Amino acid sequence: MYLLIVGMGILFTFFSALVLSYISIATMVGPWIAPTLVLFAQSIFSLIGHWYHNDSTAKEQAITAMQAIGAGGGIIATGIGFSLPMLYFLDAPTFNAWVGNGWYFCATITVICLVAGGLGLIIGQWLSKPLIDNQQLSFPVSRLTYQAITAGYHPVQSKNLMAGVGVTMLVCWLRDGLGRFGGLIAKSYYLLPSLLGHTFAIAIWPSLWAIGINIGFAMTTPLLIGMACKYVVVHPLATHTAYLPFQLFKPVSIESFTIAFCSGIMVCELLFGLCKVYKPLGNLLKKLPELVRLTLQTALTMLRSSVHKNDDRMQSIRAIAERIGIAVGLILLLSHFSYSLPAQIGLISLTLLFTHVICQTGAEIGLIPFGRFSYIIVVPLLLIFSLTPLQATIACVFFNVCAAAASDLLFDYKTGSFCAIDRKTMYHYQWVGLIATSLCVGLILWLLFTNLRLGSAEFFAQRGQTKALLLQSLHFDPRILALGFLFGLIIRHFKLNMTMVFGGLIMPNSVSIGLALGSLSTLFIKKSTHLQSICAGILVAESLWIIISIISSML
Repeated sequence: MYLLIVGMGILFTFFSALVLSYISIATMVGPWIAPTLVLFAQSIFSLIGHWYHNDSTAKEQAITAMQAIGAGGGIIATGIGFSLPMLYFLDAPTFNAWVGNGWYFCATITVICLVAGGLGLIIGQWLSKPLIDNQQLSFPVSRLTYQAITAGYHPVQSKNLMAGVGVTMLVCWLRDGLGRFGGLIAKSYYLLPSLLGHTFAIAIWPSLWAIGINIGFAMTTPLLIGMACKYVVVHPLATHTAYLPFQLFKPVSIESFTIAFCSGIMVCELLFGLCKVYKPLGNLLKKLPELVRLTLQTALTMLRSSVHKNDDRMQSIRAIAERIGIAVGLILLLSHFSYSLPAQIGLISLTLLFTHVICQTGAEIGLIPFGRFSYIIVVPLLLIFSLTPLQATIACVFFNVCAAAASDLLFDYKTGSFCAIDRKTMYHYQWVGLIATSLCVGLILWLLFTNLRLGSAEFFAQRGQTKALLLQSLHFDPRILALGFLFGLIIRHFKLNMTMVFGGLIMPNSVSIGLALGSLSTLFIKKSTHLQSICAGILVAESLWIIISIISSML
């Protein structure tokens, strides 16, 4: 049965990496994939359940193990998808040259995942005692996953999932065509084109509608406000010299003004993000001596036990070899990208510190705020060590992968505790998932980057653009930055979601309208587990369709 668990887990890893690589870049969200994997696993066991002779405990443990292997691919792909496109918007020639060499690109992503992810697993292992045993944090994602596992097989949900997949595949086929069939419907339909031109469009993009349903109308309202402010705030300010007798700043194009203005918003978000981080960071620093003591105590306990038990001795040898391998790989990786020794020490130190903070945040609220913490890491490194755009991007990717692996391990430790799976076994499954992710995510990203245009409406990479804007703010007109900063303060005053307002400002209108249409339906249709399973099928199907279309075009 072990082979079945590992085999299905690896398949789930590829599936998760594929779905979240596309979704995280094409949209601005990275939904949790674990509940969807649980639903797939339950459907599989409904077909082979006789192998278990109705042993519910064994079945729950097997499903837990499968999702533990597979879900890591999703969260790591999300971390990379949120950060890697930043290089394209900072230095497109370097990005294109890197992606142009497929073997080198895939090999580099593989090494980053193994080194940063391996470091994350070690950190997660260290943090399990203070965060799980001592603090007894809530771990809402683990509880949600466990509830999905113990809920049992529901044929209706499986049918809804398959219905979402089937209908979405049909819509995508009618929209894009395949092979000699060129499609029957347009990708976008414009609203009042005779009056508004191509300003407002409804995109035939099922994933947008599904994401809109998941986030709800309350979260989409700031997105629509941001889209409206594009025309009542940003554009009038950019062209103010045409109707005002004075000049606030040197005239620039609307596109250049929007970039600088949005950079000011991101500076505001960064400063307030630092304020949010200050309290947990202060608490962490207070607990740092205790954390060091626990780490040393654990290491000494392992060494002492290895003297008495041969199995423990071998385990200690493997652990030491693992840590030496990660350390050597870390030095070689950062040296390959020409980080100076002080920059390497700074990146590693900040990664260790903020991985702890982000793990504690995820354990408390169930969210992994990659963006905020990667800003806090890369900005001081950029200012102190004058990092190149490539080095700054690698720093963000490295931290995101490390934090993703550490967080996912802690989530699975907690889920495993509900199902009576020991941490040693879960740690083993996590390594299986990390290796599988490392081998497939580079190829998936390479296929996406070489066949879809970053920055287009269909592959907008808002998270990558956001990071690039923040770094570019160091070189923009300070007066335009100040206007954006003031606008950010107004957003915060009205308690609007900064990320959604920012998305409405910079994203194509077709994306904002698509999200709004999906979320608007929640005002008339009650959200339920059945609706969520349909949305999961939609997200899965469109991601699969993209890869199918790419492979078809290459044949």
